[in-house]
Amino acid sequence: MNTNQHITENSFLENADNTVLLERREAKQEGVPLFASHWHIFIPSIVILTVYSVAWVMMTATGNSETHLARLFIVVMAVAVPLLAAHAFLRYQTIRVQVSDGHVFCHSGWPKEFPVDVPLSIISKVEVKRGLFGRVFNAGTLVLHLVPQGSLSVADLGQPFAAKQAIEEAIAEQSSL
Repeated sequence: MNTNQHITENSFLENADNTVLLERREAKQEGVPLFASHWHIFIPSIVILTVYSVAWVMMTATGNSETHLARLFIVVMAVAVPLLAAHAFLRYQTIRVQVSDGHVFCHSGWPKEFPVDVPLSIISKVEVKRGLFGRVFNAGTLVLHLVPQGSLSVADLGQPFAAKQAIEEAIAEQSSL
């Protein structure tokens, strides 16, 4: 792939006969470095469910279960929490970074349909950004800085420093050839 080509979401299809983005099990069986999402993306759903459930129980215990606020808590628990959990589940299943054959395949997760194929030759810098949950749970955002400009980010990635190291080693190996 030419380094001047524009990277698109479905550019991996051009390289599909050589290498494709593997599923977690397939990558483990073949020994291909594959980095997936971290379960911490479910924490917002769990926290919202817990807070609203405790508030509703407290309102019920004090005899205020028929108020509009109590009904709002029930609606949030019945509608918002399952939607947040479904969104987190779809992202958990689709976030992946795979390093192989001179390319990095990145899927930034649902709702993106296709992964992005990034040739190692156009990656100028690999960076990891982490917030509070990232520090606590060893997760973060992997940022690939591309030549001549631009960047590609994959958020909520588990073991981002291991992914960074694998990409940097692949770049060093390719440049030594």
